[in-house]
Amino acid sequence: MPHSTVEHNTTIDGQRVDVASLETIDFARLTTKEPAEVEKLLRASEMPGFFYLDLQNEPAKDILTDLRNVYAVTAKYFDEPSGTETNGPTSVQVSSYKPGERGGTFEFARDKMIEGTLVLPPTLKSHAVLLDRFASLCYSVNRTMLSCLSDALKLDEASRFENHHHDDQPSDTALNIYSAPAKGKRIDVPDNTHTDSGSLTLFFGDEWGIEMEHPETKDWAFIEPRPGCGLVNLGDFLQSVSGNKLHSCRHRVAQPVDGFQKRYYAVSYLRPQKTM
Repeated sequence: MPHSTVEHNTTIDGQRVDVASLETIDFARLTTKEPAEVEKLLRASEMPGFFYLDLQNEPAKDILTDLRNVYAVTAKYFDEPSGTETNGPTSVQVSSYKPGERGGTFEFARDKMIEGTLVLPPTLKSHAVLLDRFASLCYSVNRTMLSCLSDALKLDEASRFENHHHDDQPSDTALNIYSAPAKGKRIDVPDNTHTDSGSLTLFFGDEWGIEMEHPETKDWAFIEPRPGCGLVNLGDFLQSVSGNKLHSCRHRVAQPVDGFQKRYYAVSYLRPQKTM
């Protein structure tokens, strides 16, 4: 019998909410390639394709320190009066800002950050060092997990996942910051069920907002925010290139109960190089 994704129920504002059961992977142990932790990573990546990543120990705990400041910058940016978020130099169009009905997003494309061609509005530009450092730390974490998955699957040198993610090749790898406010009525949330198209997604958020579908049972359950951890899911590319050994799980941005709430997220997307 397939194992249910529902670990337990919790109550939020008087309503019962199903909560997903996910493994927690210790990133510090991945950096030293501890066999048991690498195997644990593989199992979670095979099924259900979502897991928590504990970042509280060296060498990754600086991410959590920076994360507090990234949230603050994100809130400041999206809380500015409408129309000012995209104010940059008058001679340049800020093309990365993508307003949406759930708030908005700003993309820090890794290629543009390296080239120095990413145009930032004033609120973000004044924190460019922080944002660049945070993006780089997240990228390093994703690369470490990618290498561990190659090891766990015992891929030969020519087949390793890193061969699809060379640093000197263009890609759509990026850090995105999001404003995704919860709506007054849960029923008004549009269905945005999807899988991620890339390789690995490292997600940070303090508020309830991600719901996943278990691949076997098709049960839906919310993923509880866990202090000290990022949330990782596999993308379509890794599922494909692994011959479906790894799983890209269906999920959606949602809310467990009624009630407006500001929600800010930071998400690092590792995507394959465009030459593949």
